[in-house]
Amino acid sequence: MTPSGSQPMSAESLSDPVSGLPDGRFFQLSVDRKVALARRTLKPLAIAVVEIDDFAGFAPYLRDHAVRVLTRVMQNTLRDSDTICQLRDGVLAAVLDDTSETGAVWAADRIRRALLETPAREVVTVSAGLACYPSHAMAADDLLSEAELALSTARSLGPGRIEVAAIDPL
Repeated sequence: MTPSGSQPMSAESLSDPVSGLPDGRFFQLSVDRKVALARRTLKPLAIAVVEIDDFAGFAPYLRDHAVRVLTRVMQNTLRDSDTICQLRDGVLAAVLDDTSETGAVWAADRIRRALLETPAREVVTVSAGLACYPSHAMAADDLLSEAELALSTARSLGPGRIEVAAIDPL
């Protein structure tokens, strides 16, 4: 215990050394908090999970470069109020505040198009899965699961795809 009575901070970093972004643990906390805020304010919220296509097939030095390029593009494309994190190798995610499904598709497409304007355009392409509160899920965990499922669908359809979570009929 520290003198203030709180638990000591973990020595383990909350940021990825390659991208410099917060990691998946921070992302989960952020999603939980932002879904609660969206519920209170009755505003939409979107999650975009963006994966570098064929990331596992890249040489290690190209993997780091691709992550840095995607990080820079997402930071330059999304709003300052949006939260961007690295979920796992080659996969970044963003919480898009006050964003509907249409806005989330527009943001993901802007990321994809911005990558085409970089020198890495011949190598780095992305696929994305999107899910929105409240249309696709009401809970933070479910929202992230729906975005991951949409990403899986996008990957199965080929590189450079953006897919939106399906709305379950009641």
